[in-house]
Amino acid sequence: MSNILPSARVAYLGPEGTYSHAALEKYFGSQQPCLAVDDIPSVFNAVDSDQADFGLVPVENSSEGSVTQTLDCFGASDAIICGEVMLRIQHCLLARPGTLAENIKRVVSHQQSLGQCRYWLEENYPGVEKVSALSNAEAAIQASRMQDTAAIAGKTAAEIYGLSILNENIEDVHDNTTRFAIISKNNAQAPSRRDKSSLIISTRNEPGALFNALEPFKNHAVNLIKLESRPSRKEAWSYSFFVDIEGHHEDANIRAAFEELSGHSLEFRVLGSYPVASP
Repeated sequence: MSNILPSARVAYLGPEGTYSHAALEKYFGSQQPCLAVDDIPSVFNAVDSDQADFGLVPVENSSEGSVTQTLDCFGASDAIICGEVMLRIQHCLLARPGTLAENIKRVVSHQQSLGQCRYWLEENYPGVEKVSALSNAEAAIQASRMQDTAAIAGKTAAEIYGLSILNENIEDVHDNTTRFAIISKNNAQAPSRRDKSSLIISTRNEPGALFNALEPFKNHAVNLIKLESRPSRKEAWSYSFFVDIEGHHEDANIRAAFEELSGHSLEFRVLGSYPVASP
C-alpha cells in the first residue's frame, strides 16, 4: 500500500514467529515497526486507542472457516479494513531437541491450527491431549520448556525458539490458506481495478429479514463473495451478517444497492473497500 509510512506501527497477534507475523512481513515488509499483542481483541484495541496505526488480524481459513473472534471484534470496533493478505499455511510438529514421538503427552497450538491438523493428529497421535494456546508461537514457547510437549507451528517458530521439526506439512488440506485483514481507523482506499468491499448488516428477528438484506445486491447485480452470520449480542435471536462483495463502495451499482438497503430500514456499516489480495 503506497500510503503506508515506513514509520507506521502495526499491531499483530504475537509473539514473533506466529503466522500473523509472517503475514505482516509479507504485506508490509520485514522492516515495518510492529507491536506484538496477546490476542485478537488486543489488536483492535491497539488500533482503536492509537497505540498502533494499523493492525493485522486473521479473518478466515480455507479449511476451518471464519475466525469468529475477529468477526465479533469488528462488531464492537470502529476500525475499517484497508487491505488483505493471503498466506499459505504449512504446519510443522515441533518439540525440544532429543524428544521422541512416543514420549509426547500433549500437543499445543492455536485452536484454528489444531482444527486444521485434526485428522493428522487423530491418525498419528491418538489419545494425546490437545491443548489450545493463544498463538502458535506461544505454543512453541511452551514446547521449548517441556520435554513431553509438542507444538504445531511454522518453521520460523522452530528457528526462533530452538525446536526440532518432528514432522512437516501436517495440515489436513495441503492448499491450506489463511486470509488476513489489515485494519486502521481512517485509512480508506481509493478504487483500484480489482476491489472487494466488506460490511456488517444487522437484522431483526422477523420473517423476510435475511431476504430483505440480500435482495438489493441481486437487484443491482452485485456479486456476493461471502456471507457469515453471528449473534448481534443486542437481543436474543437477532443477528449480524458479515458480507463480502465484489467491487468498491463508490461503484454506482453498489451505491444503489446500499440505498435500497437503507430503504428497508436495515442497519449496515461498510467495513471498507480494498484491493483483492493475490494468492
